[in-house]
Amino acid sequence: MKSAVIELAGKLGGYQLARVLTRKQPKILMYHRFSAEKKGHEVTAATFEQQLQLIKKYFQPMTLASLAQAINKNGAAPDHAVVITVDDGYRDFYEVAYPLLKHYQVPATFFVTTGFVNGDLWLWPDQVLWILRNRKSAEGVLAVADKTFDLAEPVKNLWWPLVLHLLEVENSVRLKAMAELEQRSAVSLPVSAPEEFAAVTWEQLREMQGQGIEIGGHTRSHPSLGHMSLPEAKQEIEASFYDLRARLDDQPRTFCYPNGQPGDYSEEIKKIVSQSGFLAAVTAYSDSFNTDLPWAWRRFVGCEEAFQFNKSLFGVEHLGNRIRGTRRCDY
Repeated sequence: MKSAVIELAGKLGGYQLARVLTRKQPKILMYHRFSAEKKGHEVTAATFEQQLQLIKKYFQPMTLASLAQAINKNGAAPDHAVVITVDDGYRDFYEVAYPLLKHYQVPATFFVTTGFVNGDLWLWPDQVLWILRNRKSAEGVLAVADKTFDLAEPVKNLWWPLVLHLLEVENSVRLKAMAELEQRSAVSLPVSAPEEFAAVTWEQLREMQGQGIEIGGHTRSHPSLGHMSLPEAKQEIEASFYDLRARLDDQPRTFCYPNGQPGDYSEEIKKIVSQSGFLAAVTAYSDSFNTDLPWAWRRFVGCEEAFQFNKSLFGVEHLGNRIRGTRRCDY
């Protein structure tokens, strides 16, 4: 009922009112996967095109690096600033989203896991999904820290709870659990990511960078930085900056914390990022701080569903956070 009332109010002028009221507050939008046609949780090409048309009409789109430079120079963001950010480094960004961004001349920031782009690895949540889909043995229990998982459960019931738990344990525990899962499932992971989970190439990144897409850092192997030692986290952050500079030259770049929840970074991690060469860093959630906290700017959901997207884009989500005083953490 509450959502229906908000949606109706938005259509009757509420979205434009929220846009004006929050014009000084940047909206940093967060995306992950894209697809040509509807098939899962990806944002489809048709939906993304409609979203770009709205952004182009009512807002001032920019890269995250450009936003950081503007705030550093002027002490505030430009009115109606919107930043499209996309995480991880999947090839579907190049194939689906980038042609539309180029057509509408809308800049964006693409955070890539550099080891993924190098072909050294593929993203571990995808590895878990591949193992569960292809397991030849589905018996027994996988114990990970203080939880157990029944390996006989269907993929749809097992994958996401397991991934969420693996995000909350120490990195060494996660690696051990994944090796055990692979062994118990009687499969061998492919060395390279299957097509469904494929990364962009450095050549594609170079092309996109030349067309106004900022290529940002997302670590080298996509661990939770908050669940590993500080020296390990420092290596992940600095190595990603080095990889980007070595492959794509010295450009203004920003950083995105993998998973991006309060437990995935800390004040110490923020300090490492601030000293690494990146201009700013973002989380993967929103609250009332928005861009008030350096090195932990919040983001709003960019998604297929129109109601949630409009709340994010026009500032309704931000107003709600401010009215409720929503604070996920104070760092």
